[in-house]
Amino acid sequence: MHFKRSLLAAAAISLSFSVGSAPAFADEIGQVKVLVDYGYSTAPGASRGPIYVRDDVVSDALLETVRDGRMDIEFNDKTKLIVGPESTVKLDRFVYDANKTSGDVAVSMSRGVLRFVTGRLSSQSYKIKTPTATMGVRGTDFVVLVDETGATTVSVLDGEVSMTSDGGDDASVGAGSTGSTSGSSVSVSSTTGLPAVATASFGVDEAENDSADGDDGGNES
Repeated sequence: MHFKRSLLAAAAISLSFSVGSAPAFADEIGQVKVLVDYGYSTAPGASRGPIYVRDDVVSDALLETVRDGRMDIEFNDKTKLIVGPESTVKLDRFVYDANKTSGDVAVSMSRGVLRFVTGRLSSQSYKIKTPTATMGVRGTDFVVLVDETGATTVSVLDGEVSMTSDGGDDASVGAGSTGSTSGSSVSVSSTTGLPAVATASFGVDEAENDSADGDDGGNES
């Protein structure tokens, strides 16, 4: 009888230890502020599923938008991302100490378009990676495009971005300029055209505003 009780006690202790040592959920690092059409998130250790406005985003999550879609994300340090249509972005790393305004933010992008507006961290805290380039931030506001081949362009709206190709070539891209690479050299030229995310108001869905301002289209139920 005492032997059985000992076994039960040991089992209870073992179960308690297993539950208590289970891995914690990934850190919440920001929130979805706008979602146009549909968006998806794949969190670490989880299946791909839909994401909605006011949902939290977590470190190491993969975010995806659909054709004509858009997703606005605000990080805890007030960094802002506008993820354009048919884009795939991974939130690789986010470390932020609000008391010291220090940290580390790394984002990788395999396709699509992304507008990146830096937050409270120092400029050297941010890094953006694509299939053919790595970008360091020396400013506040820029747009990154990655085509189906992985070729990358960065158009700087304000500040400066350092762009380094996978081949090791590098260049500084200032406001009003666009840097481009397909993986070897980096070329810089004057910006001649920008995608819609470059003029989008963060956190505002202009399509809904147009309907609210009197368009006959409205929203069908």
